[in-house]
Amino acid sequence: MKSKNKSLTGTLIFAYVLAFLGGCENRSFEEELQISNNLMRHAKMVKAQQFESGLLLEIQSPWTENSRRYFLQNMHDEQINDAVSFQKIKIPVQRIVALSSTQWAPLLEVGKSDIILGISEASFVNDRLMKSLLKAGKVSEVLKNGQLDFEKIVSLQPDIVFYSPDPTGGSDQLERTGLKLLPWPDYLETSPLGRAEWIRVLGWLTGQEVLTEKLFEDAEKEYLALKSLVHDSVVRPTIMADKAFNDQWYVPGGKSYMATIFKDAGAAYIWSDNQATGSVSLDIETIISQAAEADFWRIAHATDSPYSYAKLKQEHDIYAAFKAFQQHQIIFCNTSKTAYFETSQFRPHLVLADFIAILHPDLLPYHKPVYHQLLKPDSDDN
Repeated sequence: MKSKNKSLTGTLIFAYVLAFLGGCENRSFEEELQISNNLMRHAKMVKAQQFESGLLLEIQSPWTENSRRYFLQNMHDEQINDAVSFQKIKIPVQRIVALSSTQWAPLLEVGKSDIILGISEASFVNDRLMKSLLKAGKVSEVLKNGQLDFEKIVSLQPDIVFYSPDPTGGSDQLERTGLKLLPWPDYLETSPLGRAEWIRVLGWLTGQEVLTEKLFEDAEKEYLALKSLVHDSVVRPTIMADKAFNDQWYVPGGKSYMATIFKDAGAAYIWSDNQATGSVSLDIETIISQAAEADFWRIAHATDSPYSYAKLKQEHDIYAAFKAFQQHQIIFCNTSKTAYFETSQFRPHLVLADFIAILHPDLLPYHKPVYHQLLKPDSDDN
């Protein structure tokens, strides 16, 4: 009798396993989608889910509740998942047009310069390698002074075009070219690590995921360690940001990327209570009333000649009235010399280290500035 019971038990277990496996096979892709984990740890504008037949990217539209889905499948994989109705991308992609430096600069970092066909605004390029590629005609300028050269983009025959979405719907004309487009709203990530994590997306698209994973994990580890370093800091100097433009002063919102950097670096941002994630326009009178006594002042400015307190005052007499100006506590980033807009997004730990070394010099006494440094006093001020 015992042997019959064992046989019956074994039969039931085998039947259960078959039923379970059959259920997995019959499960729809949409059902799998609901139970698959998001691979992204910090980024909010993109979601990534791994399946046996490929990887699904879901890129959020910044201004609507809609999103775009792309299914990444190996170009050598003969088994195509026809159940997936999303736009498919064969990976690794071989020919790319990148309309933002945050898209092409990381590709240079991982040794994939050969797949870049076109970029925008060549006159603003800082990277030496990219300059040489442009000069040699290996990379074309497809956008200049804000104007896209659609004929040139089409003639390059890219596998895919990366573009930065904007609320005016500027991609509509690109859509009409019939090229495969992939929106890249990394600049809307409010978390420095979220913005940096987009390098992982580049890794999946180009077959460089091993290297991009390491780059991101190293940056993540360093950033969190630095953030922890100032966590218990008692002294939190106040900080303001940016300059006037046409009688308006655009400052980072209280929930923006830069506000997060300020907070993580141990500073008290003047407009931290503001709920905006982007820039906020304030009149100069409001700036003066709220920020005149700020301990530090962060300015990002592109210049080929030395910047100084005297030049800053020439731009607007009111600047000299700020405490940070008078005490030479201006944190300056020369965006044309430091490649800030090309590389800082995937090196947030270096941005954070710059600020900590300035705001709390005792914590990082040997740090060498990468993007930001204190603007030196003019010789006649000494």
